[in-house]
Amino acid sequence: MRQKPHRLTGLNRCWSLCLFLFLELLVPGATAGGWDAFSAALARSRTELRQAEEELAALGEPQIGNTVPEFGIQHIMLAEPPPESPFVQVDYGASRRFDTVALIPAVVDFQGLTQTPYAFPARFRLDASDDPAFGTFLPLLVHTDDDFGWRGVSPVVVHCPGSQARYLRLTVTKLALVEGRWTFALAELVALAGNRNIALGAEVTHKGGTGLPPRWMAEHLTDGRTPLGPPIDRSSVPEFDALFASIQPTVAEPWMVVDLGKVWRLDEIRIHPLHARQGADVPGFAFPSRFRVEIAETEDFGEAVILHEYRETEFPNPGNNAVVILADHREARYVRCTMLDSTSGRRDAFAISELEVYAGGVKISQGAEVRSSGDPRREVPRPLSLLTDGHTSYGRLLEWPEWLAQGELRAGLLTRIDGLRRSVQDETARAQKRAGVILSGLVIVICSIPPLLFWRSHRRQRREQERFRSRLARDMHDEIGSNLAGIAVLSETAALQADVTAEDWREISRIARETTDAMREVLWLVGARQESGIDLATHLRKAAQRLLPGHEVRWLAEAEFPVEWPMDSRREIFLFFKEALANIARHAKATVVECSTRIAGDQFELRIQDNGCGFEPGRTAQGMGLESLRERAGLLGGKVTIDSSAAGTTIVLLVPLSANP
Repeated sequence: MRQKPHRLTGLNRCWSLCLFLFLELLVPGATAGGWDAFSAALARSRTELRQAEEELAALGEPQIGNTVPEFGIQHIMLAEPPPESPFVQVDYGASRRFDTVALIPAVVDFQGLTQTPYAFPARFRLDASDDPAFGTFLPLLVHTDDDFGWRGVSPVVVHCPGSQARYLRLTVTKLALVEGRWTFALAELVALAGNRNIALGAEVTHKGGTGLPPRWMAEHLTDGRTPLGPPIDRSSVPEFDALFASIQPTVAEPWMVVDLGKVWRLDEIRIHPLHARQGADVPGFAFPSRFRVEIAETEDFGEAVILHEYRETEFPNPGNNAVVILADHREARYVRCTMLDSTSGRRDAFAISELEVYAGGVKISQGAEVRSSGDPRREVPRPLSLLTDGHTSYGRLLEWPEWLAQGELRAGLLTRIDGLRRSVQDETARAQKRAGVILSGLVIVICSIPPLLFWRSHRRQRREQERFRSRLARDMHDEIGSNLAGIAVLSETAALQADVTAEDWREISRIARETTDAMREVLWLVGARQESGIDLATHLRKAAQRLLPGHEVRWLAEAEFPVEWPMDSRREIFLFFKEALANIARHAKATVVECSTRIAGDQFELRIQDNGCGFEPGRTAQGMGLESLRERAGLLGGKVTIDSSAAGTTIVLLVPLSANP
């Protein structure tokens, strides 16, 4: 049985829609291929499904829908499965050789393009035998272990080349469940010997058949009438739909004749009705209700043999199905179909779309010469070749084996498409779950970003605070601590000596002033500018005077610092300047120090040059505090260059104005 398509609940559909919208906003175009981006298996299944659907479309639409009231056979409908498996048996009348058996499903729609078979057996077996009781038999197809898969209305084809039997029996081990009741139905059983259906007209035995004429009768299983119509390829449609012959003043019984070119031993004749498509859509339009089919070896039909004649009763409209007339290997060159005089007067013309003649299992009528009594009523005469051009009204005629092979291909594609659609549904569900996990992860990541940024900012602030505390402690220890220690020593000495001079008190006063200046610098460094009262340039001058009391300090140039320059950059430059001056005071033995500040383009330049003894940077870098200068330059995003010789040392700091340590 065909599996019902998976249906999403309202909540799942809402969730899927929200997920689609989110993904489309997040990655535009990501949902263009459905959920393929989240599943390689889904993308592969969808591609295979598209290819299979294209292959199916290339086969064209089969002729689906009943065009006659005869549907086939149906077993009576039961409330419970029967205790014994019912069967249908076909009798050829004699042991016959056959190569293929085809079971054509029943369809209960009239002219409907549907692919839904009606009550096809769920489980069954097909056997052949020369014994009517099937004491011994040849199994042809056994499908009794599981239910037969859905394959549309394509015939079930059994290949059994070289088989021979008089009887075929279809045993149904599990009936189809239709609206709560058990039954099975078939439209036609076809048995092929080469290109011919030898099951046509065979006797059918079906115990338990419904027997509801004209729909369901046992003899309909071999009457040649199916919902699939004739074996045609619908991709090739002729310009005209059929050849007409009409009653005329001199022609009471219109006729058509096919000249086969020479005498043949004929097997059968197939007459294909017109399916009107130029105007009303009517299957079997203008098919003669009373007609005669005869064959002859001579053109004048002097010794004609009548194969079929319907004069007293009306022939039932065949719809789209071919009317097959057996020739029993009689010899003939000419075949004539004549519309007999209609007493009812309902028709004054008849039409045939194709007349096929077979001899030795081969069609010999293709392209044969055609003559007709004519149809003068039509403004545009239809070519006589329409009768033997190999086309019916809606397509090119195929031989039974080729047509059944197409049916097998169609069935295989339908089965594959059905499986691929289920696979797409399953893989889509997996892709949706995977996308949900990814979405949840994205939500978690997005929600965790603000706390993470806050944590990182907090850590950075703490590092800055720790660094500032260390720097502040070092500055207070080096500047204020040493000065206060000096004041304490001088005070203690003054207290113990009676002859304290004015010079001693001036020294104490000088150290105290230096301490006050250092305190102002510390306040400025911590950002208390309202207590410092002076800018960076003034601080640099005052720091030079304080740190180099015995040196001649010359300022060659002074730049005006931009107001928008960050305070942190100013502090780092000030600390760099103090570090450089401290090194000069401790190690340079200089007497003159030249300083300058200037702005060149987008860079600030600080230059310090002394006339001291110099040093070798590679040997004394650690002891001279040069590493500290490089670290401060790195914090500013700038660079420092140091040139030293016996004539002195030059330190140049270049800092971009956008620096913000």
